[in-house]
Amino acid sequence: MTLTSSPIVIALLLGSRVAAAQTVERANGEAGAPILQLTTVPRAAALGGALTASAGVTSIFANPAGAATVEHLEAELAGQTLFDGSKAGSMAVGWRLHAIGLAVGVRYLDLGSVDEVVCNGCGGQGTATGQTLSANEQTFALVGALDLGHASVGAAVNYYSTALAEASGSSASFSAGIRGRLSSRLAIGASVQYLGGDVSVGGFSAPLPRTVRAGAELRPLGPRHDRLHLVVTADFVAARGAPGRLGGGVEVGLADPGSRRLAVARLGFASRAGGDFATAPVSLGVGLRMHGASLDYAYQASDALGSQHRLGLTLTAR
Repeated sequence: MTLTSSPIVIALLLGSRVAAAQTVERANGEAGAPILQLTTVPRAAALGGALTASAGVTSIFANPAGAATVEHLEAELAGQTLFDGSKAGSMAVGWRLHAIGLAVGVRYLDLGSVDEVVCNGCGGQGTATGQTLSANEQTFALVGALDLGHASVGAAVNYYSTALAEASGSSASFSAGIRGRLSSRLAIGASVQYLGGDVSVGGFSAPLPRTVRAGAELRPLGPRHDRLHLVVTADFVAARGAPGRLGGGVEVGLADPGSRRLAVARLGFASRAGGDFATAPVSLGVGLRMHGASLDYAYQASDALGSQHRLGLTLTAR
């Protein structure tokens, strides 16, 4: 069987790396579940992937304790195109009930589909069978967090599923995290994600990317400066069996107190941006917040995926 150049070819190549992980290095947590390693939140992507100490519903994708930072009701929708019609994105909804934060998050990776072609002696174009091959991944998270005053703790139950050509697999896992406010200007966070079993697809298996994260978010001018906005973020992330990476960035902006509008520009850097997606170390982004709506955009180059443009919308009800 032969396939033309397409997202499925890359998906099958990723599947072969899963098989290699089984025979060469079973502890390599980066061998499987690509969607768990792809940053789908535009603001975090523009800031070098830093999300562990952030506030708001999008933070649950890095730290379950972030669910306690939702002010009342918050919803997020984000997406990006990859190549040849493939796409990825995330959706999340969070509620705050007194000291308890609850959230549901979904992430997906759709690599599209191609026609199946049988090779006739491998000297020609082959014959179409009338069947199609596809590849996709989804992950779901049910999150709960408790606000303890200057700190919050949270936990999440995760469910991951994947389909590659005619094979499929799934796995459940657990995540836990803590977030604290050392002052009105500095927040820190730490989490461990995807504590669970292996994912088996087509007779091959690989572990989930069990990930340890630690991060900080600093607002040197304070959280409510009238005109100027400045945030500095940093995260350290390490998946089991793989080198850790340091990422972070700077967010600067101008606010209009009268209209409650805030426009920001972001610049991020990640020390080790390789992996299956081979993203460039530098990322850029912009954002606009008006009343209870925030629109965010991020750009990042990738050797494997080309230019990545992420767009996200967050709605907040206080």
